[in-house]
Amino acid sequence: MSFLADPRWGEALAHLPDYLGNHVRVSLAALALGLAVSLPLAILTRNRPAPRGMLLAFASIVQTVPGLALLALFYPLLLLAASVTLAWFGVSFSAFGFLPAMLALALYSMLPVLRNGITGLNGIDPALIEAAKGVGMTAR
Repeated sequence: MSFLADPRWGEALAHLPDYLGNHVRVSLAALALGLAVSLPLAILTRNRPAPRGMLLAFASIVQTVPGLALLALFYPLLLLAASVTLAWFGVSFSAFGFLPAMLALALYSMLPVLRNGITGLNGIDPALIEAAKGVGMTAR
């Protein structure tokens, strides 16, 4: 019997588009969440050394935690959140699947976005900032 003649291969290949679509959906949602959180934080902490250091330290620590451990840490937290939302609002959600994976990937995306955002903002040529002030732009 050939290795590829196994009927499980056909079944696995039939599910491949669905699995790939789910993977892309989780990845894009996590990236969007990571950008939505990290870019404003990078802008806010650009000229504040103490909060910037704490934020980058937190993101660096999260980056060192293995993915499976992060998912295991999210499980009890999401179970608690699901039971609270069920009691208060009558709506619950699953502590498995999309949500924990998206949260873990979003946390992993924070360090590169924060570090590169802060570096990029601090790397702006002072002459450009002076020119912007000269034409009436505010610091904001």
